[in-house]
Amino acid sequence: MKTKSLINTIYVAAAALLFLGSCEKESGDLRNYATEKIDANFQKYDSLLTSSKAGWKFLAYPNIAEFPSNKGGFSFMMKFAEKDQRVTMVSDFDSEMGGKVSESKYTIKFTSLSTLSFSTYSYIHHIADPNSMVNGGEKLGWGNRLDFEYSILKTSANQDTIYLKGNLQATDAIMIRASEQESNALLNQFQYEDIKAKFAKAVDGKVGLHVKTGNNLSVMTLSLDQRQIVFAKDVSEDSVYIHRTGIAYNGTNSILLNKPFNSDGIMVSEIFLENGKLVAKDTKGTIVPVEEREFPIIPAFKMYRTGAYSTIRIPYDNTRWITGYKAETLDWPHRTQVQYFLGETAGADLGIILGVISAQIRFYDVTVQFKAAQRRFLLNINFGFYDPDRPNAPGASYRTSDDFYDRFTFPYQYRYTYNQDEVFTMYYEGPQFVYAAQLPNLKNAFKNSLIDGQYSLKYTKTNKELLIAFYDKRTGNVLFEGQPY
Repeated sequence: MKTKSLINTIYVAAAALLFLGSCEKESGDLRNYATEKIDANFQKYDSLLTSSKAGWKFLAYPNIAEFPSNKGGFSFMMKFAEKDQRVTMVSDFDSEMGGKVSESKYTIKFTSLSTLSFSTYSYIHHIADPNSMVNGGEKLGWGNRLDFEYSILKTSANQDTIYLKGNLQATDAIMIRASEQESNALLNQFQYEDIKAKFAKAVDGKVGLHVKTGNNLSVMTLSLDQRQIVFAKDVSEDSVYIHRTGIAYNGTNSILLNKPFNSDGIMVSEIFLENGKLVAKDTKGTIVPVEEREFPIIPAFKMYRTGAYSTIRIPYDNTRWITGYKAETLDWPHRTQVQYFLGETAGADLGIILGVISAQIRFYDVTVQFKAAQRRFLLNINFGFYDPDRPNAPGASYRTSDDFYDRFTFPYQYRYTYNQDEVFTMYYEGPQFVYAAQLPNLKNAFKNSLIDGQYSLKYTKTNKELLIAFYDKRTGNVLFEGQPY
């Protein structure tokens, strides 16, 4: 019996050794397979990136569907080195980034999807910095909502286009193989600022732009500063179809939309310049006419009521003789009323007056941000406090750079109703930020201005830009006007 037991033990041990050996072999095979797959993906995409000798146009579009006040798109010209995984780039973000080449490292990683990561500090990281005081981002803690790590979703059949998605902020991105002419213009001749100036000149003074699809006109609002385009198509008495999407410069003569505008079966996807004038194209490359009228064909009140426009920006020119800024409203038709309205805040409190005179406080602008679905709007006062603790702070004066001011927004919320005569009735709800409640005179200056009147909206304009006037329908008096977007 002992002998039989011993034999059984030997059989069991042998089987266990065979099983463990098999597991080790399978585990090794799996490790080898995973390593080979990672290596293959790295080689595939690294070879693709470095295969374009002229480089790639990298167009990134933050998620403005969820965050409409964010800037809508940023452009980069990139060239990937064949060794050392280094990338050089310029960007349209500002004149400094467009006029100086930055070099950093990139990596390609593989999880469920291959990922392109800009792994050392670059222009992308600066724009993405969550500290909005660094880059003028939409919200402190989120910056410009731009990613610096992207999953590669797919490539075009001819390998000339790569589609990507940001891993944290869900930024849409597209990489397009650049031509030698585009690469030379952007990476060597630093023409981003020239390109922006050409489009700005083409838009300048065009306050009633529309695209024509079939027999229908849709309002087209091209906001180059906000890097967005909004199309509005009148559908019915109570409905406007709105398409808001980000834009980014595509090479030297084109602006590419993140999401095409679909109207009458035509997908408008691109705006370009032809002899200095704006022209549109659809996804098939067919020309879509752009027409100009005196004003948009959809009334201003309806544009805000339905969310086609969301914001009115009013610059603080009445404090700029102190702060040294160039005035923006000199040619506005209701400049006196605008600056009187804003003067009620700049002069609402003795402490504020002294702060402005001593350059400890700077007022920048007021934005009236409509929330159409909630029938509310926020009146945001945007200003800065001088920060003497910043490195190399020179002291507060009108000559002091904005870099030494901490920016703040004090939001005050209103609820509104409206009637068939397009008249708002306002109800003040209070400050939406704890510190905003600490300046009661500032709060009351706006509260008292807005709740007493039968207000509506209408278009006004200068020789250069479209404006929206907030006016009293009983008297025709304008309370303020500002830039719509």
